[in-house]
Amino acid sequence: MCAPGYPGADLGGGMQEPTVRNEVSGNVGAAVQAGHIHGDVHIHASTTGPGLGSLAPPALTHDVRGRDDLVAQVVEELRAGQSCVLHGAGGYGKTTVAQRVAAELGAETWWVDASSERSLHDGLREVALRAGASPQEVREAWEGRGHAPDLLWRQLARTGSRWLLVLDNADDVRVLGAGRPIAEQTGWLRATSGVLITSRDGNPQSWGGLVRLHAIETLPVADGAQMLLDRAPDAGSAESAGELAQRLAGLPLALHLAGQYLAVVATMPQVPGLDLPVDFASYRAALDDRWPEVTELPETPYPLAERETLHRTWELSLDLLAERGYPTARPLLRLLSHFADAPIPLEVLRTEVLAMSPVFAGMTAVHLAAVIKALAGAGLVASDSSYGAENPVLRLHPVVRETNRYLGCPQARANSAAHSIALVSAAAANLEVTDPGTWPRWRLLLPHCASTLDVPDGVRDAVLVLVALTCERATRFCVTDGLVLHGIDLARTALSRLPETGSEVRGTLLGTRNNLAAMLLSRGDLAAAEEEFRIALESVPAVFGADDVRTLGMRHNMADLLRARGDLERAEAEFRAVAELAAEALGATDSTTLSMRHSLAGALRARGRLAEAEAEYREVLELRRRTLGAEHILTMTTRSELAGVLRASGELEVAEAELRELLDWAVDTLGDDHHRTLITRSNLAGVLADRGELERAESELLAVLAVADRVWGVDHPYFLDVRGQLALVLLEQGKLVEVEAVLGEEHAADPIPPEAR
Repeated sequence: MCAPGYPGADLGGGMQEPTVRNEVSGNVGAAVQAGHIHGDVHIHASTTGPGLGSLAPPALTHDVRGRDDLVAQVVEELRAGQSCVLHGAGGYGKTTVAQRVAAELGAETWWVDASSERSLHDGLREVALRAGASPQEVREAWEGRGHAPDLLWRQLARTGSRWLLVLDNADDVRVLGAGRPIAEQTGWLRATSGVLITSRDGNPQSWGGLVRLHAIETLPVADGAQMLLDRAPDAGSAESAGELAQRLAGLPLALHLAGQYLAVVATMPQVPGLDLPVDFASYRAALDDRWPEVTELPETPYPLAERETLHRTWELSLDLLAERGYPTARPLLRLLSHFADAPIPLEVLRTEVLAMSPVFAGMTAVHLAAVIKALAGAGLVASDSSYGAENPVLRLHPVVRETNRYLGCPQARANSAAHSIALVSAAAANLEVTDPGTWPRWRLLLPHCASTLDVPDGVRDAVLVLVALTCERATRFCVTDGLVLHGIDLARTALSRLPETGSEVRGTLLGTRNNLAAMLLSRGDLAAAEEEFRIALESVPAVFGADDVRTLGMRHNMADLLRARGDLERAEAEFRAVAELAAEALGATDSTTLSMRHSLAGALRARGRLAEAEAEYREVLELRRRTLGAEHILTMTTRSELAGVLRASGELEVAEAELRELLDWAVDTLGDDHHRTLITRSNLAGVLADRGELERAESELLAVLAVADRVWGVDHPYFLDVRGQLALVLLEQGKLVEVEAVLGEEHAADPIPPEAR
């Protein structure tokens, strides 16, 4: 991957091209250009866009009632260096108590989502950096060349200021042990470490004696009453609020929803005939008198009485909304509960798709907005604009989601699940994969695409087709945007779960397999990529025909693999053959034809035939400008590759000017830390190094490495290439100590590769 001239890595011009698409409904399927970079964005389970994670505690929105003694005790123990666990079921207020503790402690607080192993590791990596560990130390530890938990705790021990580490929703205690029993204290939790944890696990044996356990109980009547009065101050006396709090068994979530209900009612004109609970007393009576039958409740972590209390609370809120003219609020909440446990983009709720169900027949956008506002006013959903005004989302409390998705008869639940699949599928079909402007929306949609694979029993084959199409398109987006680890997981899950029930599903799964192979190829896993490509190529002619453009697309991708293996002559011949066939089938200016010609130019470049490669790239560039536009991402991809040819040909000044324009575009369009931006910056550094401007090259490469481990992952081939590129630039300047620091201890004895001497 090193170009002629200065011995630095040329990372394929800086743009990975999603060249040949894999759409079953026409066109052709996604491919990866071998030798071009794919980033690897590590995303949290509940986060679908980059830069949205935070170590800041969530803000308190109400006073915390009934927890003063508990908060004081936990604060005292934390100040003494003891670790504490707040445990209880969902909806009991564990996180709320942790928020109050953090506020009372007055220390710098790092709040980490511990609900999954990945989110825990990502969060603690950021804690280590915030605590003062060097990026290089963290990078080495998190890539396995050091012990990450030891590094974290060494650094925390050196921190002079007072701090608090909160591990929220650590329900699976095993992940805190980092592969060992937690009592051994070799994992993420140590004795007298001063950590605050929230968890559903209150078993002392799970925690190995390292923590003080504090059960989060239901609220006393007086405190529950005050919680109601905080939310609905005009709904009655303290005595009647206490009676309602007792009826709600002191469950914080139920109290919150009841208070929100009465706050909404208080704003309504009390016209004659309006039969709604308007105060604490009538709400309490309504819990018993107007409780709808709920059949086949699932097994949940809640005792039966608590579960029924929660159900009755929000069912009563839904009765209120029905009385106010929103009868669709209940089925909409049931429907929303079948989405993933992640922010739900509002754009998914397309009224024309909702209207496919009789319960939403005739629903307009105005009515839908009013229903959502009503649900939010009742506290059953929450609107969230933290992803930007252009990407509004809804959130459901996990307990509301957990129970509502199982309410109703099996057929009703299956219908809601199928309807959610149809909504996600329609949203995915309407998002362009190659338009960077859609990528933030795609990232929000991805967890819901994955959730479509939880197909309920008894759904029709047509629903399976939608699931297959959604996952194929989602994995194609992952190829395009470099979300490779996420895409590989999604593709493998889809291939293992979806039955090949018909030709359409079978053909779509071939597209998903093709996308999987492309992502494996981008990771440098050539053997696994070849296995997947061969499985697809053996099946695709029988499904689509030997001359179908989708078959040609898979042949194109196999040629990419040949090029990655160094079999350049065969790769060139295959690229040329599929380009000619595509031109016959689709026309000389079709995007797929141009993508295949683009790859052919790459093969010519790899064989050292630079003049031929340059001529081919320039023809493709002109046609792309004419058909796609000057700033389309595929046009920019060709410009980037052409800059690489110019560099290899010694036209360094022209190449630098081209790469600077490309870098400006990438920063403006994709952001500073997008993987394509990093690639372009590293290629610019290579040109600067070729021109002898070593300090400027070093500066660009350091900027790349400052975020490259987070974006790509430290084991990604292109992270390693950039690190090697920086080492060579430092070596050229005689900075031997810095070379050893960059390459790590395992290379210290012989830091310079033989070919660079």
